[in-house]
Amino acid sequence: MPRDRPTAPPFEPDALERSLDRYLIWGIVFMVLLVAGFIAYQVREPGLRADAAKAQESSYRDIGTQLFATNCSSCHGKGAVGGSAPVLNSQQFLKSTTDLQINNLIAGGVPGTDMPPWSLAFEGTLTDEQIRQITTYLRSLEPSAPSVPAWRQGSKSTSSTTTAP
Repeated sequence: MPRDRPTAPPFEPDALERSLDRYLIWGIVFMVLLVAGFIAYQVREPGLRADAAKAQESSYRDIGTQLFATNCSSCHGKGAVGGSAPVLNSQQFLKSTTDLQINNLIAGGVPGTDMPPWSLAFEGTLTDEQIRQITTYLRSLEPSAPSVPAWRQGSKSTSSTTTAP
């Protein structure tokens, strides 16, 4: 009769198994909390981004107003209503020109005219951000901009200015 071999103790004692079960449960709880956090972030983030965009636009508009007064108003007039240079506070100009076009006009100037390049890249004095700030200021004039069909003629065109409906 063969001898009965002793059986080996179980590989994992019960205490170790309970410990692993606790870690597994805590891991699942943590994952559920993490997923809930991502959902809460996704719900809240668009509002935070919109608020930040509004704050940045307001800041850019305020700084752009100051930059325009310092650098542009001597030719384009206070409030961009014209002077020796075109009227920029005009429905016709603002509705037919994109922000990129305004940026490029300011940055590179207009060859053959008195409009110099203002961008540092063209040996001007303004950074790209400052140019965007001036563009934001000009764009803020659009809702109340008067109709000035001859906006390219500068202050000569303001005598025929009519207000927008």
